[in-house]
Amino acid sequence: MKNEELRYTQLRKLGQELHIPIPEAFWELEIFDREGKLIHRHRQRSHSWVRNAYNLLFCQLAGKDANYGTYGAGNLNGKETDGNLRYGAAPLTIVTNAMYSVDGTDYGYRAPAGDDTRGIMVGSGVAAESFEDYALQTKIANGTGAGQISYIQSEAHAITYDAANKILKNSLIRYFNNNSGGNVSVNEVGMAWYTYRPATTYAARFLASRDKLATTVTVPNTGQLKVTYSIQLTYPA
Repeated sequence: MKNEELRYTQLRKLGQELHIPIPEAFWELEIFDREGKLIHRHRQRSHSWVRNAYNLLFCQLAGKDANYGTYGAGNLNGKETDGNLRYGAAPLTIVTNAMYSVDGTDYGYRAPAGDDTRGIMVGSGVAAESFEDYALQTKIANGTGAGQISYIQSEAHAITYDAANKILKNSLIRYFNNNSGGNVSVNEVGMAWYTYRPATTYAARFLASRDKLATTVTVPNTGQLKVTYSIQLTYPA
């Protein structure tokens, strides 16, 4: 782990020097008991941007439509969390109209309370991470029934800037309450954005990252889970 972080530091500095953007991501899980006491915390670097995220980046930087009808290497499109493939005369994008804000819960990575289809999501699946993932393996549904968890509205974006190192960071936070009557086991976390294309009147949800936990995390009954994704970019010196 120490050697890996050293390599990331070197990569970050090289990107600064060569003016090549190096986006980084981290995620953190915190579990609180019914009294609000922190009983578990884990933070690590995310390595798990999936093909959708790469295609999104290429569409935006290259100014290219996602117009290939086959999903996979060399093709530019997006695969929704329900398995539908999206492509056509438009790029893969977070939002398709400049009038639509992604700071609220209508579009982008934030989601309203009770919505388990987008934003930060949690699951119980144990499959290894794959670049081709487009959904959580086994999403934990929103609710208060057995094995379910209540999805709280995503927190507002938290932007910070490290002037000394020229790092801009955005933290995305979502809480989950366990009122299921029993423990809920979490093995995977992911983040999906929501977009809408007026021309074809379709709404789409695209998974951007999926991270498999090294060990199962248990959210006790009446406990609370907090998941934080931090996305950062180092700017040229």
